Amino acid sequence: MSNALKLHPNSLFLLFIFIVPVWSHADEPLTWGYGHFPPYLYIQEDGKPHGPYADIVKGIFKHAGIEYKSLLAPNRRLRKMMTSGLIDFAVSPKYNLGESTSFYYSRAKVATIDLRVYWIGENPVITKASDLNNQSVIMISSYEYSGLRNYIENPDNNVDLAVDVEDHERALLALSLKRGTYLLAYRAPVDLIQLEMNIQELNSFPLIQTDMYLIINKSVKNSRQIMDKLETSYSTLNANKLNN
Repeated sequence: MSNALKLHPNSLFLLFIFIVPVWSHADEPLTWGYGHFPPYLYIQEDGKPHGPYADIVKGIFKHAGIEYKSLLAPNRRLRKMMTSGLIDFAVSPKYNLGESTSFYYSRAKVATIDLRVYWIGENPVITKASDLNNQSVIMISSYEYSGLRNYIENPDNNVDLAVDVEDHERALLALSLKRGTYLLAYRAPVDLIQLEMNIQELNSFPLIQTDMYLIINKSVKNSRQIMDKLETSYSTLNANKLNN
């Protein structure tokens, strides 16, 4: 089967951490600024960030012995704040910051965002955005889908937005009830929900697969040492998971 579709994901969220190195400002914990991007990162009733990306950040900072506090930042401002130097650390795709030499990137990816198109039965396989032309699609209202929503909502492309629901569970239910032919959703939550729903003949194809990296601004004091320490913590924690 062909490789995943390469789109222009300018709208893809960034997850950011505002950094003040603890060894230069010992009384100030690091401030983690993050964007709201469920199911990977979201706020619960306790007012704290949760989700798999929050777990990554919490784990590596705890292992590295670096104190931090969290701060919710507007999604639309995150990229600008990173490139302008107002934010010093991010979990992000490399391409979101262009070809800049102003940042250190982790050597290994720390996560992958897997956006897929789902369908039931023997419907035609969707491998690219234009395959959705003249088809009905179920979407989740809180997502821009890395720019794919703009394509679907453009009347020139003749895609029928069948229903816009609140979350993955409602989206899968809508698909099972045939309210639309195709569903755009993220693999991680779908896999969990499918364990309970067990929708028969549920098929999928990856449209966008994006690797995420730790990124730190070189203008931060001791930025190379900070990155090395966080990378070591991530590698150690990941190795422990594989051995358990």
